[in-house]
Amino acid sequence: MGVAAYFDAGKGAREVLYGAREGLYQFDQRVALTTKTADGVSLVLGAINKGDKADLSLKSSYTYKNYGISALFRTSTDKVDVTANIDNVAPGLKAAIHATLPDAQSGKLLLDYSSARAHVRTTLGLNTQPKASIAATTAQGNLIYGVEGTFDTGKSEVTGYGVMAGWTAPDSQLVLQLTDKLETAKLYASHNYTKDKAVAAEVSRPVKGGDVTFSLGVLQRLENGALFKAKVNHLGVASLLYEQRLASGERLALSTQVDTINVGGKAPKVGVALDLA
Repeated sequence: MGVAAYFDAGKGAREVLYGAREGLYQFDQRVALTTKTADGVSLVLGAINKGDKADLSLKSSYTYKNYGISALFRTSTDKVDVTANIDNVAPGLKAAIHATLPDAQSGKLLLDYSSARAHVRTTLGLNTQPKASIAATTAQGNLIYGVEGTFDTGKSEVTGYGVMAGWTAPDSQLVLQLTDKLETAKLYASHNYTKDKAVAAEVSRPVKGGDVTFSLGVLQRLENGALFKAKVNHLGVASLLYEQRLASGERLALSTQVDTINVGGKAPKVGVALDLA
């Protein structure tokens, strides 16, 4: 098993507090249909309603051995995000090119290297004045360390950097990140009591002093296989999520968000997501 990527440190806490493919908090109305053609092209047709605006999307992807290509079109942008990737260019090395068409200056080359001792991810803009970024991590036992930075060749200066240190175990994570040129400290903590129950916290504070922000969350998988999540932040905003995979394969998620301090002043947000397979 390789070392975790820099931006995956604290992933356990973020999955509880925000969600990923599963357990994603979202407070709009969304539906997605996934299908696959006879020649192996995967298609995902999505629609999301945000207030009075609807956004349609179509994502297609195809993989063959170590090669893959995907394209994502959204009606809200009239642009197409295209990614081509190659796995196992060399042992532990992956490469990808990403671009947002028709923007000729949006191309990026991504290189990702992973081994049992280190993980390095680099990104280089494919334009006349590219930005280059690198994020590297290494581990010693349960301890993980990392650095990241971005250099703007057009300005000839480092535009961002950060460091990270943490402790990881199969059932727990504790990660401290200094971001924004070491001006902001973020602490992620998570613990899995069992495979069906977890708690997590995120705390953020300016290093030179200022307001502390935080979020606390819990995750519980119920006996019927459904997923229940709850969280609250420093502003007293509480969020709940219930996600259930139906007998026919569809996945239904219901989310709500309530301002517990000003219940009468702001209407609760309600989101519904349906994934059709």
